[in-house]
Amino acid sequence: MIYGSIPAGGKGSRLQPIGFSKELALIGRKAVIEYLIERMVLAGINNIFINTAADKNDLISYLAKKSRYRDKLIFTVKARKGLQDGILTPAKFLKPSDVLYFGLPDTIWFPRNGFSQLRKFPKGKLTLGLFNTPEPEKFDSVVIDDNHRVKSIAVKSPKPSSSWIWGIGRVHVSAAAKLNILSAKQKLTKPLFGVSMNAYAQSFPTYGICLDKSNYIDIGRKSDYERALDMFRNSLA
Repeated sequence: MIYGSIPAGGKGSRLQPIGFSKELALIGRKAVIEYLIERMVLAGINNIFINTAADKNDLISYLAKKSRYRDKLIFTVKARKGLQDGILTPAKFLKPSDVLYFGLPDTIWFPRNGFSQLRKFPKGKLTLGLFNTPEPEKFDSVVIDDNHRVKSIAVKSPKPSSSWIWGIGRVHVSAAAKLNILSAKQKLTKPLFGVSMNAYAQSFPTYGICLDKSNYIDIGRKSDYERALDMFRNSLA
């Protein structure tokens, strides 16, 4: 089976003080996290894990009671352990043959059918949806070859070799354990998911799909939140 996985346990310290969880920041008439959920549902992903923390009561309450997608959501609540844990947590409840589609809850991006494009690409137990951005140094930049095979993933490199960044992805549950083993070798309290994925890509086939006419904004900073609002006002949402 296929599932969505959304890591929604972050404190959102860069955007504070806004007085509520950053995933509930409004873009138009929707909370920003609902754009990601909407894109998963558009791709036929109807069982979506929201992996969050116990102190994010406002987010849990809104999604469980008020969101139009509430019947499609499954909540896991645990202590914060970083992005990688936030994405891969559902794997422990699933079968090795199951697949997780993931994205970040404080982003808004196009094309809307990004997950649908990932579903159509048949290769790899780890496959990333790539967005072209003028500021790749703020993200994890990805270099691929002519066969879509990932050659390298650089985490917030000041001089990235590519303007393409990963923003969404698909990982088979059977690959999650390998990613966790690779992250353990980093010996960091909070493993960097981009570093783990790069290590995985050096040993196992990993693919990247460049999404046409892509646009990607992380609203984690107030200036970028304003950009997202402007993008909505220009009828792109």
